[in-house]
Amino acid sequence: MIKRIGTPWLIHAFALLHAAVTVACALLGIRDSLILTALTMTLTVIICLRRNITTEFTAIGIVLVNIVGYILGSLGPRILGFCPPTAQHAITTFAVTELLGWSLDSLAKRFHPSGSGAHERELSWKKDYGWLIFAVVLVFGFRVYADYVFRTGIFKGVDIITQTYAFLDNAASLLLMIAASIAFVRIGRERHYGIGQAVIATVAFLAVLAICCAFIVTLDLPFHMHLPLAATDLLRNSLVALIVATTIFSITYIVTFAVNMQKEVVWQRERRHQAEFRYMTLKNQVDPHFLFNSLNVLDSIVKDGSREEASLYIHKLAHLYHYMMQHEGHRMVSLREEVEFAKAFCSLLQIRFQEGMEVEYDIREEDLSAKIVPCALQLLIGNGPKHNATSAGNPLVIKVSSDGMNLRVSNNLIPRVTPAHSSSGLGLQYIRNQYRDLAGKEIRVEKTEDTFTVTLPLRDD
Repeated sequence: MIKRIGTPWLIHAFALLHAAVTVACALLGIRDSLILTALTMTLTVIICLRRNITTEFTAIGIVLVNIVGYILGSLGPRILGFCPPTAQHAITTFAVTELLGWSLDSLAKRFHPSGSGAHERELSWKKDYGWLIFAVVLVFGFRVYADYVFRTGIFKGVDIITQTYAFLDNAASLLLMIAASIAFVRIGRERHYGIGQAVIATVAFLAVLAICCAFIVTLDLPFHMHLPLAATDLLRNSLVALIVATTIFSITYIVTFAVNMQKEVVWQRERRHQAEFRYMTLKNQVDPHFLFNSLNVLDSIVKDGSREEASLYIHKLAHLYHYMMQHEGHRMVSLREEVEFAKAFCSLLQIRFQEGMEVEYDIREEDLSAKIVPCALQLLIGNGPKHNATSAGNPLVIKVSSDGMNLRVSNNLIPRVTPAHSSSGLGLQYIRNQYRDLAGKEIRVEKTEDTFTVTLPLRDD
């Protein structure tokens, strides 16, 4: 049933449920903190499951969402002081749930793993469920302890927001938390600790970091030294430091996760595009239409009895396939190599089309050392006779030129009587993907009533 509900409506429903629980608990005279915490964790898990997010991200999201929700919820009475207490709490809870739900969904949607299926996700959640247990225990433990200290402990009668502001006013402790969190997350991701080691290391790290920062704030370091050290102030600052340190650590982890996930998405996309392009070039190597036409031409030459011409044709055909195999795994080749290959390819085409096809080159000498995607020029030239009619009276004219920045391939448009055997545009799309991945640049495709032009960026390296 929940799967059929859209994520926006799900967030609205949980926000209303939070508000309803708040009002119901107020009327019954019971505390709502643990129920609201459970609802918030449930919403977080559902959103992460829908966006195909890993258990690590989900666990950190549970911790961060509850801490941020706790802090924002504490601001409600300040903003809504004109409302009755129950209304303050209900409105604040509703607004915070909406904000956190949309923020989490946007982040998860932006950085979800590309190409991960339901089966892989299920295996991941079964394998790393310890992260979720750790997050749930941590959050519930924090809420129980926070409720205790704010009612009977060292924070009784103390405004937690004011105490947090005072803690954040110490720049040295904040810089230490940020730097230590970045270093810890980076080291942890490089060493790939198991779940048990990671949990123990994280708890120890946050505890030590919180105590160190509490000492810095309590003593007013580094520019002052307020002595003697008050035990009550140290305990208060330790708890605040733990909250702040956990928040900064969670944000650092999520940002690191997001950056790594974005790199993974780009890498996977490049691999896919490169595989598609290699498939396209391989398909060109064994293109049945090209082979059929080439063998027919060779058969005609043999029948005419010209051994030298047949031998030359075979050598040109072999040169084409040798070039394709030689550069199959190359990401970029020099324009000089590509032009030589294209000329060899054109010489075969012109034996077939004779006076019905002309290829003109206007390439600057200094541009021949630039780089382009292998077989791109050959593909564009081959598209000319594939999609246009050719005749001696109205020849197809293909022009190849460069201007230092780009390579331009254009041809006049001559409608065919029968459509081309292939006009899916996949070849152009593969070339476009290659340039996006390798150079972050776009190819330009321009079509008018009379001409068709493709512009390829030239790379210097």
